[in-house]
Amino acid sequence: MVLRGDCNKRSRGQGAYSTAYGCRCPGNHRTFPQQSPLDPVTARITKAAFVTSVFKPSQFPLTGLPEVAFAGRSNAGKSSLLNRILGRHNLVKVSSRPGFTRSLNFFLVNDSVYFVDLPGYGYAKAPKHVQSKWHRLVEGYIETRKPLSGVVCIFDMRRVPDQLDLDLLDYLHALGRHVWLVLNKADKISQPKRQGQIQAIRRRLPGFIDKPLIISACTGEGVQFLLEAIWLWLGLA
Repeated sequence: MVLRGDCNKRSRGQGAYSTAYGCRCPGNHRTFPQQSPLDPVTARITKAAFVTSVFKPSQFPLTGLPEVAFAGRSNAGKSSLLNRILGRHNLVKVSSRPGFTRSLNFFLVNDSVYFVDLPGYGYAKAPKHVQSKWHRLVEGYIETRKPLSGVVCIFDMRRVPDQLDLDLLDYLHALGRHVWLVLNKADKISQPKRQGQIQAIRRRLPGFIDKPLIISACTGEGVQFLLEAIWLWLGLA
């Protein structure tokens, strides 16, 4: 599922990292249909490499290429999903400890696009000064980064989205950022229970979800479709 915002004015309010990566914007929510799938040979990753870790805005690299960011809760399986997409088991560091990613990590893909792993949100046990640092870093990137072409928002399919998740979507919508909304960990839910969970998530996200993209970092389900959608949006197909 693809969501795109057209609201260019950000509503200043509660502040950033305490409400996901930013504040809420009560603007209209728009739903966009899924992209048509491509030939799998067209949308594939043949080369991926770690480039740099960024700990403060002054370190943002001059890439000269489009960038796609990956955002999600600390336990949504974001890093594992990135490894699956990139086709490398341990290119992106994965930890069972929430809040492990504390920097923006840039990966060059096919010499044509950068994938950027953002710190997870919603990890309340992180010290306040650490949360504040993450907050400034992520906001600085999302709000000012010109090469940023879109954000993949990764939710745990087993959970119904809460206010933090809604805040993230509203925040990106307010900035006019293109969003791919995916539900990860589909392998953790049995097929008979899937439809009921999808309906519960759709009720929680009215206006955001038409047909959600179901994904599993473990089995690879849905990963190719996401890659195709990104390639089409960037004009790489």
